[in-house]
Amino acid sequence: MKTKLLQLVLLAFVAMCIGGARTQAGEAAPEVGKPFPAWSKGELDIHHINTGRGDAQFMILPDGTTLMEDASGKTVEEPPFSLPTKPDASRPPGEWVARYIQRVLPKSARKIDYAVLSHFHGDHMGTIVKDSPWAPSGAYQLSGITLIPEFVSIARIVDRGWPDYDYPAPVTSLTVRNYRKFLDWQIRNRGLQVEQFQPGHNDQFALLHDPKSYPTFEIRNLAANGVVWTGFGSSAHGMVPPIASLSREDYPIENNLSVAFRVSYGKFDYYSGGDLSSNDEETAFRPPLWKDIEAAVSQVCGPVDVMKADHHGSWDANGISLLANLRPRVIVVDARAQGHPAVNTYERMSSKKIWPGERDIFVTNVSPATAKTTYGIENAKSTQGHVVIRVAPGGGSYRVFVLEDDDEEMRVKAIFGPYESR
Repeated sequence: MKTKLLQLVLLAFVAMCIGGARTQAGEAAPEVGKPFPAWSKGELDIHHINTGRGDAQFMILPDGTTLMEDASGKTVEEPPFSLPTKPDASRPPGEWVARYIQRVLPKSARKIDYAVLSHFHGDHMGTIVKDSPWAPSGAYQLSGITLIPEFVSIARIVDRGWPDYDYPAPVTSLTVRNYRKFLDWQIRNRGLQVEQFQPGHNDQFALLHDPKSYPTFEIRNLAANGVVWTGFGSSAHGMVPPIASLSREDYPIENNLSVAFRVSYGKFDYYSGGDLSSNDEETAFRPPLWKDIEAAVSQVCGPVDVMKADHHGSWDANGISLLANLRPRVIVVDARAQGHPAVNTYERMSSKKIWPGERDIFVTNVSPATAKTTYGIENAKSTQGHVVIRVAPGGGSYRVFVLEDDDEEMRVKAIFGPYESR
């Protein structure tokens, strides 16, 4: 009897091991050194794509709806502060982003359903210079967001400025003028839809394929243009005083006009806030409270499992209020320059005086100079590579994958977790 019982236990153990080596779709489980397995229905994937030149995230939502936030594309060199383009400089950053998205798109997907621009800076939307290449139509130049549809089409773009692009004053940079030409051509010739980001709403980014199967999924718009969700219904309030009452020097900076949102799936929560900052100038004096949009956003967002660091982990962002309110288990820093993350910012992220509990920090790209000056960075879980958050069906747990960024093989460098969603 004991022998038979032992045999049954051994058989169960073997079955568990075999089953554990398979995903829901029957594919081989993720392994270090092997290609990253494709998304399966019910999972939430959040890819932080490292080009070394700016922010780019791509999400596959539980029913296969897709969302891209920002498109990298910083093309103007800034020696000695810039990072090398990843995988290499043979293609512009926006093209590397598009090719990455092509590799991970669900088989049933033919387009990017939503593209969100966090704000109008070149390292997020793609800097345009005089010699930037022209689209085949000749209507606009190509970099970042305007380059993406050359490889994969976009159904809808959401930004902070549509349709006038005049807050707090007309946005007239070459990059934004080109972007508006791009929108006009795509609307007339490709049927692109464009909307302004609506703070407070939780229905602007809806599941498009099977929403009834995932009732706990939500994207809550937290802020844009200095307008912040109140935490009640879809109402929002403006923090910035009337523009007419401000001098030009006191206008809110572009970073603090960034869009911010929270992705929720069951118990899992993820925060993204563009380049929101807690300060807008390096000064010994505390700026007016209304300029700390980051703190106000964190109050209504509440605790999250994973956060993307604001403003690439720069010195002026990820303040004490943000970190104390979000209390993330995992922090992802999308670096694009020397000093990402900054010494003081990394110290705050690591400090258990701000919030207790364990936390793991992943940086997409740490330069040799930053490694020497940002004390404690050696304790980060990763300092090079694409970072992917894969949330299990239902949102009860998630894992973090670091992928090689020297080529397009999508090989797994490291696996962390599973973490239990809180």
